[in-house]
Amino acid sequence: MIALNRYDWKQIRLIEKKLILFENKKIGLFDLITDLDGLLNTLETVADSWKDNFRSGINSLEIIYDSIEDGSISKWRGNFEEDLHKSVLKLKKMVMLLLEEYLKISDSNVSEVAIEGDSKWFICPNCNDAWESMSSSAMIVCPKCERVCHNPRARGK
Repeated sequence: MIALNRYDWKQIRLIEKKLILFENKKIGLFDLITDLDGLLNTLETVADSWKDNFRSGINSLEIIYDSIEDGSISKWRGNFEEDLHKSVLKLKKMVMLLLEEYLKISDSNVSEVAIEGDSKWFICPNCNDAWESMSSSAMIVCPKCERVCHNPRARGK
């Protein structure tokens, strides 16, 4: 079972956003590495094995960055840009899988339940935003305020 406290949920979502910013060339590799390292060190409830694997992915980025900085990138075996892309993609997949796994199981630490609008719509009890979703996961996320709530339509409540 994957348990994340509210703080870790926000940190993991921030990690996801940093990776997307890098992919969209909004932040550089050094900033990505620094931000990911800092965010990883703040996680409280994420399993150590996940953090170790994520740290390994950050290390791969650091090796590429160091090779670029010291000029040895010309000796890189293969295509360093492709390797960089693969490393970032691996980190994104780790984050997405962690978030998806968390949402599959009801979290007793979360008290809010999304409000059913109709057969396709939910309303957030935190910000009152409405969104369309066909999710049957135990937990759902408000796209506006990113609050995690119980899904009243979850299978096997």
